[in-house]
Amino acid sequence: MIRTKFLSYDYPHHEPIDKQINDWLAKNPDIELIDIKFQSNVSAVADSGVSAEYWHTSALIIYKEPEKSRLGIEFGEE
Repeated sequence: MIRTKFLSYDYPHHEPIDKQINDWLAKNPDIELIDIKFQSNVSAVADSGVSAEYWHTSALIIYKEPEKSRLGIEFGEE
């Protein structure tokens, strides 16, 4: 079955997106990676002499889970 995992990062408050991706992949070694879609946005705000920049980065991991038989055994196992 094909599935997705969405990860996001808002600078400077969260764990960087590359670390999130690598950690998630390390925790899920049996998946078949299909693709990773990456997006990064920055916006700036200025109001009454106060200014700020906001950075948002996200990734969508597209992967395939190993198929299991009705007995819960992955296909290809001996």
